[in-house]
Amino acid sequence: MTTLITLFAVGLAGGLVFDYFDLPGGPMTGAMLAVVIFKSFGSVSTPYMPHWIRYLVYGCVGVIVGNMYSPGMLNVVRETWPIMLLSTFIILAAGLGCAWISMRFGGMSAGGAYLATSPGGFNAIMALAGDAGAEAPMVMVYHLVRIYAIVLLSPLIAKLLTIMARV
Repeated sequence: MTTLITLFAVGLAGGLVFDYFDLPGGPMTGAMLAVVIFKSFGSVSTPYMPHWIRYLVYGCVGVIVGNMYSPGMLNVVRETWPIMLLSTFIILAAGLGCAWISMRFGGMSAGGAYLATSPGGFNAIMALAGDAGAEAPMVMVYHLVRIYAIVLLSPLIAKLLTIMARV
């Protein structure tokens, strides 16, 4: 239990640092990276995470994601549903292709590869990946790389899209 409390303290500290500097993902990303770094430089075992803690955390993630919905979203969907469905299909197909590559050449299981390459909110994917066992850290790394690439490349991509729209 002491190790679990220590990991929560390290995670809280990392989350506070990321939040203070307004880094992407703030508390969640900071907590994860702080714990990863802490465990990388010591012989810290991986303690059992009690079901009630996972239940509480996953429940909170569900509330946060569900709270993002507003009834006004339905009006936007009515106006853009063909493009939304097409883009969803393309993204899912690309994720499926990436999952196959991760399975074939990266040695991941089908479930782990699908979660690692699936689009979606980091919170929701990580909650699902918690049940992926040993592959959960790999799923986290895939998504962290994707999130930071999107955040860092967004200004450049926005400029390129603006230029392309003029052509």
